[in-house]
Amino acid sequence: MRRHSVTRWLIAGLLLLAFAQAIWIFTERSKPVLSKVVSVTPLGKHSAVYEVLSDAGNATVPLIYLYFVAEQAGNDDQVLPSLERLTPFLVTRQSGAVEHVAGLKVTARTQEQVYSYSSTAILREDGAVVPVKIELTATTP
Repeated sequence: MRRHSVTRWLIAGLLLLAFAQAIWIFTERSKPVLSKVVSVTPLGKHSAVYEVLSDAGNATVPLIYLYFVAEQAGNDDQVLPSLERLTPFLVTRQSGAVEHVAGLKVTARTQEQVYSYSSTAILREDGAVVPVKIELTATTP
């Protein structure tokens, strides 16, 4: 009988730990903090590809660069809060990954680790929703 109660407590503890970890992962704190806009590449009529630095990881975490497609805004103070609501199409350790923009097609290249990538980004411009194609070439040095 004692073994069954110990096993039940152990399973309950592990389930509680897994539940707590899932809550932590899906909270806002798990998203990277956007520090500053590194570069802006025009795209479409009134939009751009934004390269944003996230350096909130202190000395033990490398610099992370996030790439967003969004409508252009005035200055960095206005852009960063609006980008926090969007999902980046590329998250990598390399700056300057966007090589070329032609129409609604973005060509990117990286030789660093890629944390997240999407081949299509959704752009809302002038009330219309437009897909942007993303071509990524990722190699190791």
